[in-house]
Amino acid sequence: MGMEINLLKQQVEAAIGVTLKESEMEMKDWNLLVRAIDSDPAALLKVNGKYVWLYKKNNASATVLFFEVDQTHLSDTEAKLIGLLIAGARENLKGPAAKKDDESRSLQLGEWIQERMDLGELQGTVPEHFALKPKLQASFLPFMLSWENRAGHEVVYTKLYKLLKSYFGGELLLIPLKDSWLILVSEALLTELREESEEGTDAERDMLHALCQGLYELIANEWMGSGCHLSVHELIIGESRLLEAAVTLYESLLIGRLFHVSEYIHLPWELRLERFIYSIPEPERERFIMETGRQSGIFTDEEVLLTLETFFEMDCNISETAKRLYIHRNTLMYRIDKIKQETGLDVRAFQDAVLMNLLLLLYKVTK
Repeated sequence: MGMEINLLKQQVEAAIGVTLKESEMEMKDWNLLVRAIDSDPAALLKVNGKYVWLYKKNNASATVLFFEVDQTHLSDTEAKLIGLLIAGARENLKGPAAKKDDESRSLQLGEWIQERMDLGELQGTVPEHFALKPKLQASFLPFMLSWENRAGHEVVYTKLYKLLKSYFGGELLLIPLKDSWLILVSEALLTELREESEEGTDAERDMLHALCQGLYELIANEWMGSGCHLSVHELIIGESRLLEAAVTLYESLLIGRLFHVSEYIHLPWELRLERFIYSIPEPERERFIMETGRQSGIFTDEEVLLTLETFFEMDCNISETAKRLYIHRNTLMYRIDKIKQETGLDVRAFQDAVLMNLLLLLYKVTK
């Protein structure tokens, strides 16, 4: 326990004449508890006839430390006042987060966002005392960056921020999360790019994909073999959709890496079907696979798997698929006929193509 928290505990106990019991709980259990009683995890909690105040989160051991006391010893007003004192001391406990530099401010915001994401919250208001809150009232473009191995843990804030600043050339916020980085880029960048490109949703999404591609190449060159993955969200205005955007980006990286293992850029609007498949309960997915076992068995053949993946990626276009696979058109037709013979599904027919694509996605998420 930090010296400031320990001193505060002694002072409170002397004032109220009651001992504050120190307790510990696994972070996942704490999050479930907070969700069950629908309360702010940083505020005063009432649990099983006790007042509970969080005073420290230990990310290394994935536990939380808190004080508790029977409600019979205090009034609600007294308990709330104690909660405010503990919250103030808790801010000072964070060490680097108490410093008023950019990194510590971003760390403070990142911890708040991560906490809400762990609770599954899609909406929330950034606390008034957060130094970065005023900057979140503007419009910005959210990106998320993650790594597929521990190389990402070697990336330091200052170096990554400098690299991003050189790439975007404008105002941005770099926010560290548990396993990723959230990047908020000023709308001014998008405005400049819009002036240079065509109008329309497709054109803007192509522009966002190009931004991700350029950023990926820059990061891959800086951290060779790091295996970084990127996603980008469409423009959001103010902080009201910040949590929603962060969750969408996180899910896009998770789902994209699961379904498209050879790709490094995962865009939310290109993963709608994959997101739907991922949301199906596992027993239902397995049941569907069992009922169509004859068809799904072909996916263990790497040549068949590559052929089907490329065919669907090329929008079921025979000529484009053959070009991408560097094979003759007749060779591709032979493979498709062989798939039809083994599964009874002709992917040249719309209904069969839809079913085969669903089976392919289900196979990837259940294998």
